Amino acid sequence: MKYIIAIGIFQALLATVLLLRSRYRKNADDLLISLVVCIGLHLSIKFFIFTFVQDQQVLNMLNTFIGFCYIPLLYLYTLKTIRPEFVSASKWYVFIPFVIGAIGYFSTVCVLSVTSPNAYLVLYWYNTISLYTLLPLDIIFSCGIIYLAIHKLPRNSQEKKLIVQLASLFLSIGILSVLFIIFSPYIFSLNYLSRSVIYTLLVVITIRIITYKYAMLADPVTTNLNNEILLSASGYNASAEITDEIKSDVNSSLSHPVIENTLMIEKETLHPQRRKEILSQSEMFKILLKLEKAMEKERYFMENELTLDKLAKLTSLNKYHISETLNHFVNKPFYTFINEYRIEYVKDKLKSLSEKNDSINILDLAYESGFNSKSSFNRYFKEITAYTPREYINLISTELVS
Repeated sequence: MKYIIAIGIFQALLATVLLLRSRYRKNADDLLISLVVCIGLHLSIKFFIFTFVQDQQVLNMLNTFIGFCYIPLLYLYTLKTIRPEFVSASKWYVFIPFVIGAIGYFSTVCVLSVTSPNAYLVLYWYNTISLYTLLPLDIIFSCGIIYLAIHKLPRNSQEKKLIVQLASLFLSIGILSVLFIIFSPYIFSLNYLSRSVIYTLLVVITIRIITYKYAMLADPVTTNLNNEILLSASGYNASAEITDEIKSDVNSSLSHPVIENTLMIEKETLHPQRRKEILSQSEMFKILLKLEKAMEKERYFMENELTLDKLAKLTSLNKYHISETLNHFVNKPFYTFINEYRIEYVKDKLKSLSEKNDSINILDLAYESGFNSKSSFNRYFKEITAYTPREYINLISTELVS
């Protein structure tokens, strides 16, 4: 079991370092980092106990209070993903069980350290209360988080998949723990087995977070590109923006010649092919950093005639390298990458104007951010934020009032 714990500690440390060093990070990811750190701390405490503590009662019964913060952190991450403007500190009360559990844990440790005659009795009550409080909370709120993610997040989004999978793993831990409690009186060695399974699931949770952020084991995401190709094929919004997007992304991302008719497009959509990567992961990472810096400092995304060729000239990068980086490293086609910056710009403007009580002209902001058409702006805004522009303004107004 100590080997499983040691692997978990290493994975948690690795995940924390990678997440902290990532430049392509959202605000909600800080909650993921906190979750990984808590898992690492939890396993480190257990490793210390199993290595240096000889008392069998303590080894079998001393639960770690850190388990109380897993579900609250995942819950806050879910809310932050659904609403990027959500302030995590506003839900501080979800950590009350964690605080009470910490007080109980350290009080029990103090009693055990002074070898009080009632030490084992205190340990028993701490273990019983913490266990029978933690398990129902984990099971109930894991189901709630799954429900929130399924009904509130965009269909097929990577964040939705991650949240549902993590909540399902925590739900599995809760259900397995209940089963182990029920059957432990009948099987002598079940306590050792149950802990091993739970620690293994914590390791799996850590690895899943790493694969989500770096797409090392996940399949490449080409949904947005395929949707844009189909829309173009059906005659949707034949503006220069969509036409340029299709030409740039299809020619650079797929190993298929120029698309000549609708049937060929549909075939390529159903069976997408990936051009062989010619850049290493580190080379693509450097290109991504340069692109991010160009977007943040120079705000090239505000140019409404921005194309892949033009961005390549502005940044002195090879356009095929840009396309490969975006499609294979970031898993986003060119215009999705650009339009996310445009939408963030509009969101910041909307929030600023709402706080100042100034009048808001959404269409002016859309054109100012770099969009060429109202329909394209509305489509991307809904796709990225899960809200229409008007719904988003109402959401900001509600939060300012509260």
